Amino acid sequence: MAGSGNLIFDPQEVSAAKKIAVLFPGALAEVSIFDAADKWCDEGYALVRYRFPGLDGRPLHPPLKIAEAAGEVATFLRQFSGKTTRLLGYSTGGAIALTTAALVGGDLRVALMSCAVEAGGGIQTGLRGALDIAGAATRAGSLSRRAIWLEYYKTLLFGRHGRTSPQAVALIKERLDRIVMPEGDLPRAHTDDLRRWRLPDARRLPPAAQMRLFVGLEDPVFSLDQSRAMAARLGGAAVTGYAGQGHLLFLTEPAVFDDILAFFEDREPPAGTKGLSSG
Repeated sequence: MAGSGNLIFDPQEVSAAKKIAVLFPGALAEVSIFDAADKWCDEGYALVRYRFPGLDGRPLHPPLKIAEAAGEVATFLRQFSGKTTRLLGYSTGGAIALTTAALVGGDLRVALMSCAVEAGGGIQTGLRGALDIAGAATRAGSLSRRAIWLEYYKTLLFGRHGRTSPQAVALIKERLDRIVMPEGDLPRAHTDDLRRWRLPDARRLPPAAQMRLFVGLEDPVFSLDQSRAMAARLGGAAVTGYAGQGHLLFLTEPAVFDDILAFFEDREPPAGTKGLSSG
């Protein structure tokens, strides 16, 4: 894989493909969260991944600036204006995807997985997070940041009602060496600018039918009510929700990538999908 700036991609694949999908991870997330999207290449997509500060070989400084990230991606995409373009943003990456969409225009589709809401949810999200982390510290019986984060990770996986799930324990054990810890300046470098982020002017965004939110119904970070409110502000974008799932849909519900591909291709999702959609 080569790259340009903060983007990782294969130049030959991008040049040859008729379709480009740009994938934006979120805070404390490496581009590997999108590994399940590799199979999209079988349907003609070239994948372009955006790197967050301090991860995937990108220096920690300067910190993430959403407008600058969107500008970088928009400049890249303008080289390929004749290609079909799709954007997928996870969490904070959703803010970058929407901001990019407002800059690029054209025939876009934007998928927003566990998407951050305006100002990162403000006090409402901050208070919920503080309470969840305090509870995790109590359950962990430790002041170790690592121990607390691993306990909180169970809540991120399946929500507050699913943190005692054996599956949560098994997933953490399986991924232990790949979980990004909130150490040093990493969290601030990823999230500070999100507190100032606002939705772009709706007139510059794609029509609501070309944007869709994919959310865990038990997401402890951005609640279902917050996601629905944002979907309404996007002109009535549809919301696909997954029962029993938390914030880390890419891990707990890998079929979400099949549903997103179906949305990108404007076709019905695969039979047996677990996502429940609402307009």
